[in-house]
Amino acid sequence: MKNRSRLALLSLFVVLISLTGCGVPSAHGPSDTYGLDFSLAPKAKEQAQGAIMFFVDGLNAEIFDEMLHNGELPAIKKYFVDRGAYAPCAVASLPSSTLANQTSMMTGMFPGHHGVVGTEWFDRSNLLYRNYNTIAQKNTVDFDHNSTTIYEQLSDRTTWSLFFQVHRGASQFIENRISGGVSYFFGMYELTDRITLYRLKLVAEAAQARQEWPAFISVYMLAPDFRAYRLGIEHPLYEDAIRHADYQLGRVLGDLESAGLLDRLHLVLLSDHGMHRAPVHFMVENYLEKGLGLKLARKKYYEKTRFNQRWQYYSKYNVVSMVCGDGFASFYLRRPIRENGKVVGFDSWLQSSTIEDMENYPVGKNLDQTVNLPQKLLKHPAVDSLAFALSPDVVRVRLRQGEVEIRAHRHPSGTTYSYHLIEGSDPLGWAGHVPPDALAGNKYTGREWLAMTNKTDYPDLPEQIVTLFQHHRVGELVLFAADGYDFRDNNVAAHGGTRAVDMHVPFIIAGEGIPHGRLENIRTVDLKPTLLQLLGREVPAGLDGRPIDFSTVEPY
Repeated sequence: MKNRSRLALLSLFVVLISLTGCGVPSAHGPSDTYGLDFSLAPKAKEQAQGAIMFFVDGLNAEIFDEMLHNGELPAIKKYFVDRGAYAPCAVASLPSSTLANQTSMMTGMFPGHHGVVGTEWFDRSNLLYRNYNTIAQKNTVDFDHNSTTIYEQLSDRTTWSLFFQVHRGASQFIENRISGGVSYFFGMYELTDRITLYRLKLVAEAAQARQEWPAFISVYMLAPDFRAYRLGIEHPLYEDAIRHADYQLGRVLGDLESAGLLDRLHLVLLSDHGMHRAPVHFMVENYLEKGLGLKLARKKYYEKTRFNQRWQYYSKYNVVSMVCGDGFASFYLRRPIRENGKVVGFDSWLQSSTIEDMENYPVGKNLDQTVNLPQKLLKHPAVDSLAFALSPDVVRVRLRQGEVEIRAHRHPSGTTYSYHLIEGSDPLGWAGHVPPDALAGNKYTGREWLAMTNKTDYPDLPEQIVTLFQHHRVGELVLFAADGYDFRDNNVAAHGGTRAVDMHVPFIIAGEGIPHGRLENIRTVDLKPTLLQLLGREVPAGLDGRPIDFSTVEPY
């Protein structure tokens, strides 16, 4: 019976592909063409101006760079690196997870400012749990933030989103729900990417009908990410997925070149997060519940359930957890009520626990026992570090080797950040990289901290960790996984943390006016303002990202 069901599904898949993915090029077709006709009338071609972003999910920056320099990614070298500026260690937004970073790239804002603080989150103000991994909620991301997207900034021109989930304001969103969804279901991730790229045929047909090239196209490619999840970043098929992306991109860009459009457009290739090894699993939610005795709410309710029902359910529990990227966990803890030193209950979900509460958190049937939650969690080898806020402008980061405090100092001219050692000698390993006066508490801007820390194992931490805790959708206590570990048991690679292996990603931008060379100390959140500037548009004030200064490009 099981075999017949599987055969029936496979047959359905073949039929659906034949109907909805008709003409999708094979994996090993000609290296210089994808069979796409991008031709425009001479006048339209001459006026063509726009940008195409190829977003390749889950690229480990070190592996990508090694493959590039070994000659294994010839198309990326030809069409991107040799024609533009390459940042091998651009810094993603924290948490280093997909939907948080997609939103940051499209809005120019950090997750702590736009509110999409992970692939999952809990909003304690209205008792809503969000999980973008589910079919029911995956398209709610555009309603969960109030920052202006690049599509909305370019509303007077055509824009396209191909399988890219954050797309509010795009003229057209192509989701591949049937053809791409079925191939994804069967684990044929490279085929899913080829189907997505083939949807550029629709872009070309619309451009020919309008005789106008779109201002911006976002293209989402997922194969490397899911190969890493299932097999690990050391598995040959992970690198094969990256090679596949390179080969198919070369074919698409070959068609653009044949149509005479390549030199008229800006091309971007970047990723949302790195990947670290995770062969060992620490089921952190089980540990909270069974190991420490906390009353953990397991059900995840959203708008479909009425508020009164959500309130009734969550009022029975005092902890909600969120895990995203498998390497980032956030805990929401109701504040204990104490009378005469005795715990008599818990406050409403609107009241967050302090670090003092978390270090003496009540457990047990009668709430007559306490547990030092941060201490217990940090003792586990799966936990690299944890963080909590003392105030909106003060965040502590605790590691086994010590603890540091990051303070934000707000001025009319901008915000600076200072580092203060609380315990240990050099918990973050910044000595020798960061100037002594910075380690002694002197104030620097977030960008200055980025430059000072980008070559350390904890790049760009000060501004990003403080900003993350400024949104109420982040719990009081967040955990970051150590290399070799994750917080769930369904994958063997993970991301979401603060270390370089998770935060560093490749970022390449090519096109007219872009010098050939190497870029240092940029963030992926810089994408939106950079593209707006290249397209001759006004860059809004108040963004976390800023236009890349291409005068800083260093020749190879």
